[in-house]
Amino acid sequence: MKHIYIILLLVASGSNLFGQQDVHFSQFFSSPLTVNPASAGMFEEDLRTIMNYRRQWGSIAEPFVTMAASVDMPVMKKLNGGMFGLGANFFKDDAGLSQISTSKYGLSLAYHLDISGALSKHFLSVGFQGNMIQRSIKYDELTWNDQWNGTTFDQQIATIDALGGTTVNALDLSAGVHWYYKVKNNKKFFAGASLSHLNSPNVGFNESSLLLKKYTFHGGGELPTNKRTSILPNFIFVKQGPNQYIDFGGEFKYSLQENSQYTDYKNEMYITLGPYLRWGDAAYVVSRFFWNSFSLGLSYDLNLSSLSTATNGFGGLEVMLGYNVNFNANPTRGHSVKFN
Repeated sequence: MKHIYIILLLVASGSNLFGQQDVHFSQFFSSPLTVNPASAGMFEEDLRTIMNYRRQWGSIAEPFVTMAASVDMPVMKKLNGGMFGLGANFFKDDAGLSQISTSKYGLSLAYHLDISGALSKHFLSVGFQGNMIQRSIKYDELTWNDQWNGTTFDQQIATIDALGGTTVNALDLSAGVHWYYKVKNNKKFFAGASLSHLNSPNVGFNESSLLLKKYTFHGGGELPTNKRTSILPNFIFVKQGPNQYIDFGGEFKYSLQENSQYTDYKNEMYITLGPYLRWGDAAYVVSRFFWNSFSLGLSYDLNLSSLSTATNGFGGLEVMLGYNVNFNANPTRGHSVKFN
């Protein structure tokens, strides 16, 4: 495992390796602002909060931990022809013993154009996101070959001077577009594309290391099979320099309780379960539970790559918690498209 940390350190310190790749969530559909800024405000209620947690590779080393949180809302819903969306997001990733930590704080602005003739069923959206990135590294727990004194590793022997500083800050810009079509209450389709790191920010610790541009394409929908059941397909394709991955799969949704027909009180309850595949890397199962604006998502990756020899196939646990707030249950207050 020490070799893995050395590779990560070389990338982080600004070497000419081109192995950079943003971390990602298996439940990508439950972390909308990390995927596409045009998703800000794309839901029915007045406020959406989401928290994501991922822990992986704990079976072979100090675990890699990723956390994210976001809050967003639709604004100016009564505008003729569309509405705006605002969002704020936080992201933090800690990588193993070296604690190569990446934190990101961002603000998103989106505009959703109603192309259905004020029927609030068909939207094209564009969004922009500005982030501040902070990266840091700790050397305390790391040891190197030339620190071996024949008996143990002597960390008093300094060998890390060439790695430079321990923190770096940079401005990061992203943009995206999104398409959404709601055929009826329980049938919808959506797709989007985003470009991250528009300005190629420098994230090297002691020499220039530009963060590679990331291209993301994603989509999904809901296809009803009867009154209580639906199929929820989802996919995402990401390319960042020489690195790329594709996740695809779907869930079976079963409605335990429908919305109140006459009062529009949001008391829907449903569960989902289904398989996903990250091509050449991992297979995982996602299960979600939703009730009265609360949502919980669970997934676990089973490693299928060459790393599975060391991990015994164990990958990462991921948890999502969400809550949508509806300040005014009156459905006549303006746009009330059910995006989620």
